[in-house]
Amino acid sequence: MHATGLGPPSHRSVAAGLVGRAIALPPLTAFIARRVLRGLAVLFVLSIVAFGLVRLLPGNPADVLAGPYSDAATRARLAQDLGLNRPLTEQYLLWLGRLLHGDFGVSVYNGLPVLQLIKQRLPNTLELALAATVVSILWGVPAGTIAALRQGRTFDRLARGAAFLGLATPVFVFGVCLVLVASIAVPSWPSVGFVPFSDQPARNLQSTVLPALALGLPLGATLCRFMRTSMIEVYEQDYLRTALATGATRLQATLRHGLRNASGPVVTVAGLQLAGLVGNSILIENVFAIPGIGQLTVNSLMQKDYSVTQACILLLGLVYIVMNLVVDLIHPLIDPRVGESR
Repeated sequence: MHATGLGPPSHRSVAAGLVGRAIALPPLTAFIARRVLRGLAVLFVLSIVAFGLVRLLPGNPADVLAGPYSDAATRARLAQDLGLNRPLTEQYLLWLGRLLHGDFGVSVYNGLPVLQLIKQRLPNTLELALAATVVSILWGVPAGTIAALRQGRTFDRLARGAAFLGLATPVFVFGVCLVLVASIAVPSWPSVGFVPFSDQPARNLQSTVLPALALGLPLGATLCRFMRTSMIEVYEQDYLRTALATGATRLQATLRHGLRNASGPVVTVAGLQLAGLVGNSILIENVFAIPGIGQLTVNSLMQKDYSVTQACILLLGLVYIVMNLVVDLIHPLIDPRVGESR
């Protein structure tokens, strides 16, 4: 009777369909879950890389604690106390197990918990990254938009020249040049050093200006270049030509229709660049003597402080993962077609 396959479904197939619908996740929730799982996998691989890289460097914490004039017996005893004489696999599994329980270890250099050191310095790095982001957006996005509006004119050539200069110059070169210029032009300006905002707000803002410029100017150069390219592509679209044909000026069409449609690629690049600010802070914080995560990373590397170095590397990886997720979530708000394609 049911040879044609058109009969009623079996109870087993009906139950399977109900269970499948019950455990089905909304598209956005499923997307976030996939990205979180992928991010955890990346962090796991990064933990292995960080653990292995710091041990490839010459020396170890026992050598640093014992001093350069210690004998082999003293260094061996310290290495045993620190667990450095155990197999690397066992050391990694012990560290990973403590990490999963929220224990980042203790600094062998000053005896403070690693999490406490990060909490002390992270606000300074975040403040610097926020200030640099403001600098980059204030000059990069308007300059790229105006350059596209005045394509081939003097402002366009100047903007492209500034963008190429910013892309070709390393951030630490910007930092050194700004320190030299500020020291000569405005000797009273705090070109080096850092004052917490809670102590002296005005002095804190002054000490943040130069490092924010050193980080924000190269980032703004990237935003300017991509914004100009995206806007030029938008000007070739039919909907913008229609807006111009209906009587809207080029500036009005840009503000109403062009900026939002051109900002998609810019947001992607900006997200990756903003994540890179934390990595670039390693250079800038040492140039301007800012007690942040970058300076902590360099100091821990020099002191062979394994726990601190590994935690800083994982923190940098976590910033990249979170920023990529934020960019992916912002895209559908800018262009709904992106959300429909997921």
